[in-house]
Amino acid sequence: MVSEQQDNKLENKTAIKLGSRLETIASLVPAGARVGDIGTDHAYLPVYLVQAGVICQAVGVDVHSGPYESAVENVKAYGLQDKIQIRHGDGLTPLESGEVDTLVIAGMGGVTILEILATKPEVLQNVQTLILQPQGAENRVRLELLSEGWRLSEECLTEEDGRLYTVICLSRLEGLDREEVEQRMKQIIQDIAADCTGMPALEAAKDLEQTLRNFIWQLGPLIIERKEPRLNNIIADTTSNLRRVVLEMMRTNRVTVSQKAEQMRQEIAMMEVIKKWLYQ
Repeated sequence: MVSEQQDNKLENKTAIKLGSRLETIASLVPAGARVGDIGTDHAYLPVYLVQAGVICQAVGVDVHSGPYESAVENVKAYGLQDKIQIRHGDGLTPLESGEVDTLVIAGMGGVTILEILATKPEVLQNVQTLILQPQGAENRVRLELLSEGWRLSEECLTEEDGRLYTVICLSRLEGLDREEVEQRMKQIIQDIAADCTGMPALEAAKDLEQTLRNFIWQLGPLIIERKEPRLNNIIADTTSNLRRVVLEMMRTNRVTVSQKAEQMRQEIAMMEVIKKWLYQ
């Protein structure tokens, strides 16, 4: 009877459940990948991937002592010490060249992610897949990595606890290179630009197509192309924030501030046009 209770307890312990953010990330991990999970926190992702049979081994890394210790305890509790190693250190530093072919870096600023990827080239050169969930500077992440030869394999939006997250998957071999992404964007930009006709705030813009291009790189070329319904939430939040800032700026008569406010009004109008194009 005691043995049966222990077995049931172990079974319940191993039935790990991910939130939608990590679940989306997990869905992009290639079968059989050797995963490096940077900023692993409680090691939920590698534990889930091993349990699900998606991967056989992983290395979780965390620079903070608390999350590192929690990850070590979780891996031990799930009995996966022979498949998952947890290391204490900063970014890619604890990894050896060739021991992982897939990197997951989630829940960090986009600039921080790029800095981490640049710290140990001998590790990155053996990586075939990047699964990133930047919190800010998404456009910079896309542009810099595509410029370095990565291909845009997939990107999507996922919602958890009322907040939207962008997940970007890049590959050495699969997906679109930067030139191919730009080509797909070209027709979208032309279609959206056509909807700007008769809108004084946008017709006055110095470089309408470049402004549109910047927005698309920020929101996500593949996400825009699919006309992802959740984009409506992002556009609404961005527009609301811009309007609030413009109202605050209008309280001053400084020329430089007025010019910035005018630029923001153009951005608001641009968002409205993109929204119209997405849902027409």
